[in-house]
Formats: sequence, structure tokens, C-alpha cells
Amino acid sequence: MKMYGDPEKRLLDIPEQVYPILPQSWWKSTLNVMQNNRFYVVVLVILIGTGIAIAFISRDTAHQQNDIITDNQVILIGTGIAIAFISRDTAHQQNDIITDNQGWIILKSLGWNMKYAADDQNPYNNGPQQYQSMNNVRMNTTTNGVEINLTLYIDTIYPYGTSNKAIISANYSFPGPLIEAYEGDILVIRVINQLDVPTTMHWHGLYQTTTPDMDGAVGITQCAIAPKNEMIYKFKAEPAGTAWYHGHLLEQYTDGLYGPLIIHQRNEPNQDKYDSEQVLMVADWYNLQAHTQLLPWYLNPNNTDGNEPSPDATVVNGKFTQALTISISNSSRIRFRVINTAAFSMYNVSIDGLPLHIIELDQVDTLPYTVNSFNINVAQRVSFYIDLSELSVQYTASGNLSTNAIYIRFQAMLSMYPVDILNYIPPYEQQRYPYPTFFNPLYLAILSFNGTNSTPSYSASLATPTLQNTVTPIDTNILAARPFYQNTTEIPNATYYLGLIIVFNTSTNGINYAYLNNVTYSSDANYMSMTSAPTQGITSDEYAPLLHQMVTKPNNLSIPSPRIEPGSSLPTIQSDGYGHYLVPYEAVVDIFLNNTDTGEHPFHLHGHKFWIIATSDYPNAEFLYAGNYIQRDTVSVPALGWAKIRYVANKPGAWLFHCHIEWHMSAGLALVFITSPEQLLADRYTVSSDAQQLCQALQKFNKKQNSK
Repeated sequence: MKMYGDPEKRLLDIPEQVYPILPQSWWKSTLNVMQNNRFYVVVLVILIGTGIAIAFISRDTAHQQNDIITDNQVILIGTGIAIAFISRDTAHQQNDIITDNQGWIILKSLGWNMKYAADDQNPYNNGPQQYQSMNNVRMNTTTNGVEINLTLYIDTIYPYGTSNKAIISANYSFPGPLIEAYEGDILVIRVINQLDVPTTMHWHGLYQTTTPDMDGAVGITQCAIAPKNEMIYKFKAEPAGTAWYHGHLLEQYTDGLYGPLIIHQRNEPNQDKYDSEQVLMVADWYNLQAHTQLLPWYLNPNNTDGNEPSPDATVVNGKFTQALTISISNSSRIRFRVINTAAFSMYNVSIDGLPLHIIELDQVDTLPYTVNSFNINVAQRVSFYIDLSELSVQYTASGNLSTNAIYIRFQAMLSMYPVDILNYIPPYEQQRYPYPTFFNPLYLAILSFNGTNSTPSYSASLATPTLQNTVTPIDTNILAARPFYQNTTEIPNATYYLGLIIVFNTSTNGINYAYLNNVTYSSDANYMSMTSAPTQGITSDEYAPLLHQMVTKPNNLSIPSPRIEPGSSLPTIQSDGYGHYLVPYEAVVDIFLNNTDTGEHPFHLHGHKFWIIATSDYPNAEFLYAGNYIQRDTVSVPALGWAKIRYVANKPGAWLFHCHIEWHMSAGLALVFITSPEQLLADRYTVSSDAQQLCQALQKFNKKQNSK
């Protein structure tokens, strides 16, 4: 919904989907009266407030009070927000967001645990302050899953008064709203595209068992959602743990389109170790738009070294450094769920004076593994708990650094950047100041004790004390952490093999692209048109995703079957030469990733977990943990090194496997596993009418755009 600043020409553009209860003419006449009669507004506020109260009282007790907006509530809430827009000052009306206390009052009344806080000391302090999971939230405690209905509006906002950069947001917040469910629940999420360009949503970490068309990968599992159109995603909430959702098109998650998705177990395995939870989403901040400004600079013959765009800052939960305060009052044992949603950066995470007890890696529960810090690469998730009774004595009342608050540190890993980022000004930057500004790799959040909102009384530059009884993980993937649930059956032996070589090379057009086995992944449907599209077999069809092609022409995909090749005793998975690999149903595949690049690469497999057998940073893991390897869905492949993983292809469908650094994905560092078209047909999968209509809507939009 958009409000324009001129009081004499105010227009409230409410999507047609928002007012099905009353006719459009009623809404328009009502809004006209509202704009000129504040008494009418007051009366309507009272009526709407009563309606919302009745809705909450009469609704099912299943989970629909989970800090999320359900379809019917959107109608009421949308009207309430509209009233807030009409009655507020005109200062920020062009920003299409609720500011300061108005937003807080509206969202808090709905049980949302997000706060918009003004801060005179920091102009970048209008984003959500923190996610506090499961506080005062009623959720279903039966053993049967329930259906949760919610709506996400995808639109642009301007969350920072001193920045003119538009953020692509879900439900007009940055990051998007926290979504919670119990494992086994059915999530029904209506995604409405209010942008001027297509979009999509990927549910990162979700299995999508029997719902391969709900994965959200454009050109792979679905057509893009055209502007002013929508898609309803329906899938089972599994597996349990810390997941997230994000845009999967046009580098939109780099510009803010992401949010947390927490799937709880009814009996959390480490629940006795903590009393409350916090979600921390760490990300890169760029002053410029990713797709329209940064990508053209990156994929350009003038960028001869293929240097990725360097971030301008780090944000956590939408806050800039030292603007995020987590205040603790009634709990001394807190679980932190850390999600790396950056486009590029890897971080080292620590908390001054406290050991971190890791209990989850990418939705895999672990036995408590106590560390002083850990690394987290793009798209990975790590949960740990802290116990304030373990705080180093130096920070207590009797210590020489006595304080009521300590720092949470996110240290960007300098080895990830191809330039001397501490002394580097990107050539595409327009300097707004009379002096150079440089990237600060150290992000500081504040953990405040006793509900005081205090700041640390010591300097962040002081050396932190050495912690007893902790270790420093050998590798980024934290392979030494042990699964909470030991494997009751042996990890299956590999039945197939695939070797992948990661290379960056300059193409004939002078642009530096990424390659897997000499192929840069190109897809017109994904707006990644680096090479000519195939003319037969699987084609790059904007209106026929790969999943659709698997059922419409299963015998004409033109991908060879696996065969024995030199160097492996196992049959090697084959491709069509365009990045599509045919995988037999229930194949157990060993993948060996050989990284010839000087940067570390986080590879994510959609819809699956895999065992990380070993990496070049920890080669002995293959023997030390044989039969009980840790599983993750994102593996960090060391620079100039290798990683060996194993997965079971037990889900027919089209599954993307790609580097999660957004710039590398856009440069073609991806492939697709085409898993068993025969089994997909045997499971009676068909292309739904909704999916067909989504493709038709996109075709109609593109035709209209091309005619301009």
C-alpha cells in the first residue's frame, strides 16, 4: 500500500485481494471521508480494534497466534495501518512503512516481538531491534500438526532516514517477520508481489518432501511471481531447527528480502540448557542496489580481476554496529540462533567473557560443544547457548572490567575479500563525505544485564580474557561437533560419484564467470544468460521450469545415465553439458568439491541434508568420525582446498546446488540435480493449474513490458 505526501492528493492504493469482505466502492468512499474527518477515523479505529479482539478470541487455538499475520487478519490490520498512515505526519509518507512508535504500537498489539526504536545517537536505528522467539506465544502442544496460514507482502521500504536506498522487504519490515511452527505443521504462505519486477521465495533448509514445486527456485521449480500477482506456498514444516526464508531472484535477498523461520520440536533435545531464545541475522549492507547497480559493475569486462562488490557495512537484525542491544532481565541462560544472511561475508562470532555451547548446526541438533568462538559462512546457521553464571570474573563486580553489559562480536573474515578492504574504496561508490569511508569488519552488538539497557563500561579494543574449558574449532563447518542423535543405522556407502572442479575464468566476452566442471550455469528463466541456451533436451524456458519439463517430457531430457569413468570405481553422475545432472532415485552420491579459487565457497543443496565427511581443513574427520559424520545443508569449501560430502537422492524433483555467495550464484556457480523423472511420475506428480497460471501471468507481464 502506498501513501503520497500531498494532503490534497492523497491516494491509498489497496490491492484488490485486501478487501474481499466489503465492496471496493465502500472502501474508496470510506477512505475519502477518513481523510477529511478525524472523528470518523476514531470511530472506525474503535470498530476495527473490537473486530481484531473478536478475531483473536474466536480463532482456533492451533497456532495462529504465532507472531504472524493470517489472511483474515491482514484485512483488519491493513486497514489499521492505513489509518495510521492517514493520521501521521507527512514526514515519511513516501517511505511506505510504519515509523517509530506507531509501528511499535500496532505490531505489539498483535503480539509481534519486533521493535522499531528511535535513537538520537545513531541515525541508522529504525529497523527491528531483535527477534525474541517464543516469548508469550501460544502454540499447539498436541502431537498432531496443524495448518498455519500467513501472508507476506513483498514491497520496497526506506527504513533508514539518512539513506535513500530502498530495501526489498517482507511485510514492510527489515528483516522480514519471524515465522514459527512446530515440526510436522503445514505452512500455507501467501506471497503477494507488490514490486515492479518478478520475485519468488525460497524456504532455506526445508525438505519439501512430496512438495518439490514449493522450493521457490525460479526456473527450477516454478515460474517467477509476476508483479501484482501472488503464489501460495504450502509445505510441511520439517526438519526442526533454525531455517530462514529469502528471495531467490534478481539478487533480492542482498537488498533485504529475508527473514527467520524457526521450526520447534515439541521436546527440544537441549531444552534444559536454556530458558529463552534470541535470533540474530547477520548480513552485508550495500549502499547501492544489488541487481541494477552492483551486478552490472561486477559482471563487466572492465572488472578484469572479477572482484566481487565489497560491502559497505554489517547489519544484524537490521541494525548497524552498536545500535543493537539485547537486554536480559529474567533469564541467565539464553539460546542464540545465528543465521548468516550475507551476500558475501563470513564471520567469526564471540561474546566477551562467555563460553559458547553449540547445540545446533543447520537444523541438526548436537551435543553441547563448548567453544570460545566460531566461524559461520553464508547461509549457515549455528545455535548456541550461554550461561551468565560462567561469565569471566574480570567482567563481574569484583573484576577489573566490572560492567553491566558486554559485547557480542561479529568479525568479518578478511580472507573472503579479494581486496584490502580496510583501505579500499569501491570504484562504483559515490562519496558523500569530504573524507574517505571504509568498511569496518568488526560489528558490535550489546548484551545488557538486569534489564538495564547499559552499554559496556570497557573499551571494545581491550583484549578479551582467555576462556577456560573451551576450544577453537578446527574448521568453519565445525565437524568436531557431535550429533545429538547418534546414527542408529550405519551411514550408507556411496553408490555413485561426482567430482566437481570450481574455477573462475574470463570468458570470450571479457567477463569473469564461475564454472563447475567447465560449465557456467545459465538460465533465461533465472535472468542468468551467460551462455547460449540448449536447443534440445532440457531447455532454458522462462515459462517451463525444469520440474515441469521432467513430467512433460521425461524421456527427452538428453542427459546421459551414470557410467564408470577413470579414477572412480563407482558410476559417475553425468550431465547434459549445461549444468543438469541426472541422478537415479535413492542413489547415495559422494560429491568431491575441488576448489581452485583463492576464496572459500559455501555450497547449499536445496531440499536435502548431506554428511560432511571431511575437508582439506580437517582431513582426519573422515576417519575420526566414521559412521557418525555431522550433517548440514551448507558446506564451506576451503580456499584452494576441497570438501567431500555424501547425500541420499530420496526426493524426486529438480534440486539446485549452488554457491550461496550471491555474486558467485549470479556468475554461474551452480548446477541442478534432476532426480528420477520416473519416480516423479510414479508418485503421480502433475503440474498444478496454479503453477500454470503463475507462468501465464509472467508471460503476460513480460509481453506487456516488451511492448513498451
